[in-house]
Amino acid sequence: MKRYQYLDVARGFGLLLVIISHSCGLSRFLINYYIPLFFVVSGYIYKEGRSYKENIEHKAKRLLIPYFGYSAVLLAVYVLMGRTLAETKASAFGILYSRYCLYDTTVVKDNVYLFTVANGAMWYLTAFFAASLVYHLVIDRCLSDRKVLTAITMALADIPVLLPWSIDLACVGTIFMIAGTLLGRAQFFEKKWNIPLIAAVFVIYILTSCLDPGINMSIREYGIYGAFSVPFFIIVGLTGSLLCIWFGKLIENTAPGRFIAYVGKNTIFLLAFHIFALEVVERIASKFIAIPVPGGAVVPFVLYHALRITAAVLGCLAFSEILNRLKKRLRRKTG
Repeated sequence: MKRYQYLDVARGFGLLLVIISHSCGLSRFLINYYIPLFFVVSGYIYKEGRSYKENIEHKAKRLLIPYFGYSAVLLAVYVLMGRTLAETKASAFGILYSRYCLYDTTVVKDNVYLFTVANGAMWYLTAFFAASLVYHLVIDRCLSDRKVLTAITMALADIPVLLPWSIDLACVGTIFMIAGTLLGRAQFFEKKWNIPLIAAVFVIYILTSCLDPGINMSIREYGIYGAFSVPFFIIVGLTGSLLCIWFGKLIENTAPGRFIAYVGKNTIFLLAFHIFALEVVERIASKFIAIPVPGGAVVPFVLYHALRITAAVLGCLAFSEILNRLKKRLRRKTG
């Protein structure tokens, strides 16, 4: 399979935005698209040839084994840190349910939070798997009716309970993957730069982001209009993804671009452990300094979070590299 460096850059940039938002928050103009981006990129690099069963088995190995494996590691760490049996059982249920919280946050105020062992970002792995179940059925069997998928997403948008494994996001995730596949078949990003098109996409992204604020895909918040926000969310996700991938193409051959691409190649490990790494850095820092708070002095706040994020990312990348080398050695011995 051909590897597109700029897609790794886009994925790495999106992941860095995720980490920054979890550390100190970000403008909605930067976070509205960063989850749809991963679906679009996956669809872009999809290649035909595997059966439905082979595709799903591949996704299960790539997504579910890390999800449950890394979740078990985090759960064990928190048990060692003193979690009670009741707290451990609740965390284990959260891992099985694989959702940040149980209820729609716009409907229920007294919510039940399920990801309690620094695994809040890992909802994406099971969400992506659920979307893949639909996507490969649609793509492989030529049933890609995006109107039906949009209608199903709108119908599920206002139910009070967030469904396990983000099943209620599967159809909209599939729409983004289908869009990526269509772009990939047209080799869209391999074409010459089209500045008027890029400008038009940018304007559409800004306008729709302003018209429909309040997007948070992880808890099924598509905006301020309930189910009618779904079409706006799709437009925001697609246009934002296009802009991010164009940005990746622009910087792919620079030193920052190559580093961000390396981040993009370690997406799953960073998704799994960056929240825990951020917590560790904060615990260590709190022993030596007063942690800057939002609304306080700007320079200390920015500097602290820049250092916190850098330490968390570099620490995760170092551990990921160690694991990858160990895997290679095991393969050589067993091979």
